[in-house]
Amino acid sequence: MKRVAVIFNPAAGNGVLGKLEDQIKEILETDFSDVVIYKTNQPGHGANVVKKLGSHVDLVIAAGGDGTVHELINALAPLPVRPAFAIIPGGTSNDFSREIGMLQQPIRATEQITAKQTKWIDIGQSDQHYFLNFWGIGLITQVSETVDSNSKQNIGRLAYYLKTIQSMNKVNGFQFKIETEKETIEDDAVMIIVGNGTYIGGIRALFPQGDIQDGLFDVLIIKEASVQAFLSMLQSKVGIQNQNMEEIIPLQENRIKIQTTPNQKIDCDGERKSDTPSTIKVLPKHIQMIIGQ
Repeated sequence: MKRVAVIFNPAAGNGVLGKLEDQIKEILETDFSDVVIYKTNQPGHGANVVKKLGSHVDLVIAAGGDGTVHELINALAPLPVRPAFAIIPGGTSNDFSREIGMLQQPIRATEQITAKQTKWIDIGQSDQHYFLNFWGIGLITQVSETVDSNSKQNIGRLAYYLKTIQSMNKVNGFQFKIETEKETIEDDAVMIIVGNGTYIGGIRALFPQGDIQDGLFDVLIIKEASVQAFLSMLQSKVGIQNQNMEEIIPLQENRIKIQTTPNQKIDCDGERKSDTPSTIKVLPKHIQMIIGQ
């Protein structure tokens, strides 16, 4: 790897990341001969840069939070020839950077990138959108706009969603039909989460045994009767494997077709851009990523 494009969000981390730009570039230039930093100034800017560069660079680095990572993975995934991908975490949760072992201090993560240790990882595709961590409908999308950063840090974004919705008594259920290669399930639920990575909102309670190289999604169907127990699990950060919850249905699949009544807003890695119905599939070992040691 020689040619590097750094898609840099200077506003990430309340502007803290922007103050580290010169230091980050200096570290990268010790091991890469051609380093160019592209500072983003609006949503979609970084994706446009990646689409124009295409295979003309060897490595794309997302320097920013989960929103920046999600934007760039959606630009990279459809390319016929894809450069490698790396993350310098600069947001609050930094979920997928944790998944691949990146240190959460931007300078230390930059130093890890210079080691050039790589892994081919699975990503998810939901119709025309791509995701690294999770796909979700139901509770996870209902009050996401009200998230407070301190609460995110204390119990994780997902637990905060649930706690807020419960306090407002606005748990809205829906009917669903899930079709897989092995079975069809029709029932009622308040939330369905499809996991590729193991972190959601900075916590690792849902899919602690998940594997980003196994070609499978971990799926949780949460029925209304299990919401309180599920919230307790998130707050204690104890995995689903250690719980006795009859009202939570776990699955492992590589392709899922989901229909709901009524249609549900879809959350892909914290971004909400489409609604059900949806077909979700694993793209095995689709992206080469630089990982932490």
